[in-house]
Amino acid sequence: MGRPMSEFAQGLDRFQDELNPELLKRVRAWKSIAGLSDLLESLRMQGRHRRFLDLWVEAMVADRLHQAGCELATEVETPAGRTCDFRVRRDGHEWFLHIKRLDEGDHGHRRLSISPRLRVLEHIERPFIVRVRWAEDLDDEHMQELVVRASSFLEMAKIGDELTVRDESGLEFGAIRVIGPWEGKTISLAIGLPEGFIDESARIRRLLDKAYRQFMPRAENVILLIGNRPDDVVDFESALLGANEERWDAPPGRAGQAAIGRAEDGFWSGTSRPDSTICGWCDVQPSSPGLHAGLYFRDDPCPDAELSGLVLQLLGDEAPNH
Repeated sequence: MGRPMSEFAQGLDRFQDELNPELLKRVRAWKSIAGLSDLLESLRMQGRHRRFLDLWVEAMVADRLHQAGCELATEVETPAGRTCDFRVRRDGHEWFLHIKRLDEGDHGHRRLSISPRLRVLEHIERPFIVRVRWAEDLDDEHMQELVVRASSFLEMAKIGDELTVRDESGLEFGAIRVIGPWEGKTISLAIGLPEGFIDESARIRRLLDKAYRQFMPRAENVILLIGNRPDDVVDFESALLGANEERWDAPPGRAGQAAIGRAEDGFWSGTSRPDSTICGWCDVQPSSPGLHAGLYFRDDPCPDAELSGLVLQLLGDEAPNH
């Protein structure tokens, strides 16, 4: 026996407790706004939670653009029969925006508090981002053992190296992985989850490729990836720019360390996908009042300078490294 249609008829009302109330109020007022009323109706009628959240992050972006005075059109069809999420017009510029949400299910909402003992690792003078995870019920003695063994490991580790720590019976109770360089002088910790390290770069790469297939030809296109875990920006950069790797064909970095470069497996590597020149990443929760994207501008081919400035003004606060 099927479920009654009433369960699916009012998606916006059904999930409203998860949403920011001020933003929800503005979205409800889109009924008479050209270019946004269709998105409001889709939100109102969507009963599946995952698809609703896909639409809600689009609404979060649309709200930001609408508040900034942009003229929007949704679900704009391309000559190939695909659709762009938004056509955006402002100040004489027109561009097409493609929004993809990295759905992480329960992983995006789970967090482990950082033990004070782990803070010792952040004093090790190696310029790396390090993921660390441990069993949820780990006692103080085992946590100290994890820290001691991780400290020794990090003194000599290279990017990509991983250490698994086990007890006397062979049961794993913690692990650590060096995932990339960063601009600081000492270790930066990224907290993982007990069931394992989660590398989302492959999934993000597939989303970038999917967005690229939806590009409007002979037009400016921008991709925006949205997740809900701040640590995933490392995986986003790997998917976009290429995985981190040590380069022995380049001058060493500071303190004689091997130079760090990017592998040729990124979405933007070499001359691949020349029509993509602006991509963005942001992490938000449905209850967030808004969003600010970290924007990436390609060096070669490079985007139009005026459009880059406008997109940066509309979606982000500052541009990270290319």
